[in-house]
Amino acid sequence: MKWLMMGMSKFPFPVLHVLSDGLCFLLYRVFRYRRNVVRENLISAFPEKSHSEILEIEKDFYRNFSDILMETIKNFSITEKELRDRCHFMTPEVPKELWDRQVNVAGISSHLGNWEILALSLSLEFKQQCFGVYKPLSNAKMNVAVVESRERFGIKMVPIKKVREVIDQKWDRPYVLGLLSDQAPHDYSKAFEVQFLNRKTYVVPGPGIITLERGLTPIWGWMRRVGRSRFEWGVEILDVDPSRFQWTLEDRAQIERISKVNGISLERSEQALALIKIYSEKLEAQIKMAPQDWLWSHRRWKSR
Repeated sequence: MKWLMMGMSKFPFPVLHVLSDGLCFLLYRVFRYRRNVVRENLISAFPEKSHSEILEIEKDFYRNFSDILMETIKNFSITEKELRDRCHFMTPEVPKELWDRQVNVAGISSHLGNWEILALSLSLEFKQQCFGVYKPLSNAKMNVAVVESRERFGIKMVPIKKVREVIDQKWDRPYVLGLLSDQAPHDYSKAFEVQFLNRKTYVVPGPGIITLERGLTPIWGWMRRVGRSRFEWGVEILDVDPSRFQWTLEDRAQIERISKVNGISLERSEQALALIKIYSEKLEAQIKMAPQDWLWSHRRWKSR
């Protein structure tokens, strides 16, 4: 499988786009891959949109999804020049500021645009040691191949269970810890609850807890598709100020629960919840600007 993907990765982008068009037809029209999940998610997120508008977003999502799969194969051999030409970084002043301050950073992002390309691009724009947190694949050989493709430009991939072990080591320079925070949590008892895209949503606790626990500077990383296999992305330092929120009784109860089950102080728990709320607001705004760019096929709102 690795050699097949390596071979396909040598194809120029126009050829991969033709293959993507065929794949999109198969996924959407023939196999109807998770179409019920995608449509249910879209209807819930955008109740104000008409049926025809939902269908248009749905079709655009499958085009985006098919391109992501082909672009991910291309990552096995894409050159730095090709990557920079196709993925334009919009906020170079932010990494410079963070480097000048010599702080460790939590880069919080999501499944927007093409997160695989985002991971590749991260270490090209940051002087810090970059880490990407991931869940290993069940196929060991495929996992090794995917990790190798992601690490080609300097980022180091860290299995989710080894995050603390890795960041507690002494490094010769500050680091950026890349976290995708829009998956459904495995343990709902430790998860945060926020209102997101018109639904109560459970958010993985790791980004909020680790960021505060290790004193990391949080940044929000966004990405948008601006053409066929062309992207813009940027980062923004997040100001975690709990006082900007009017905490409800439910919020207070949640803060106490998070404090207890994660073994942190009430103050830390409040700050962590504020960070998750701010991140969720940023993500929702980005999704509303370009809804087709988000990964609607994942079961974000699974039952508890």
